[in-house]
Amino acid sequence: MQSYDPKRPFTTYNEFDEYIAADSKTATRYGKKVIAIELANIEYKFRYQKFRSTKKMKPPPSTGRIFSGFLVVRKVGTEEEYETWMPCHVFHELYKKQS
Repeated sequence: MQSYDPKRPFTTYNEFDEYIAADSKTATRYGKKVIAIELANIEYKFRYQKFRSTKKMKPPPSTGRIFSGFLVVRKVGTEEEYETWMPCHVFHELYKKQS
């Protein structure tokens, strides 16, 4: 059994995977490409607390219950780049893994 890595919420972008928008509406609104990594909402909260003063980030969702999801970097490589979190089912509706 693997132990939990407490550095996981602070993973750098070079460890993220690339995804593409599943439809043109999502691509137009948020950019055609994103980078993302699987991360629970509570882990995103920890990341937000550490990086909110140095990165553009959307506030974390409620952490009354813990859900798996994805940390997503949208508008990658632009001045508008920002991080957000979304539950797995929403992420998979909006993005597909780049092959």
